[in-house]
Amino acid sequence: MVFLFTNDVICRAAFGNKCKDKEEFKAAFLESTKLGGGFDISDVFPSLKFLHVIGGMKPKLEKIHKKIDRIFGNVILEHKKNRITSSENQTTDHMQEMEEDLVDVLLRLQENGELEFPITTDNIKAFILVN
Repeated sequence: MVFLFTNDVICRAAFGNKCKDKEEFKAAFLESTKLGGGFDISDVFPSLKFLHVIGGMKPKLEKIHKKIDRIFGNVILEHKKNRITSSENQTTDHMQEMEEDLVDVLLRLQENGELEFPITTDNIKAFILVN
């Protein structure tokens, strides 16, 4: 119960209130947490590479990774579309008054190039996941 509440708060802070893939993300995140917290024989003997294949954990984790990556890609694309629509329909002052979530802030930094290094879409996905 606490885990789901915490996850919901994090999703709202990162993605905003509107996210069509929120439930799918919660399910994928919960599944990845269960898999990551479970026992796998390859954890005991990491140098024995064939155990990674036998255990079957790696393909499951890769499948979840692809699902979460797709969800993050959809969220970022949705935010980009909303930013374009908002910028076409609103004045600059109103754009600054709009409530920004984490993705919006990162996209603004990416567009402005205010940092010493460029921010890629993969950087944004990683930052959301780590945060």
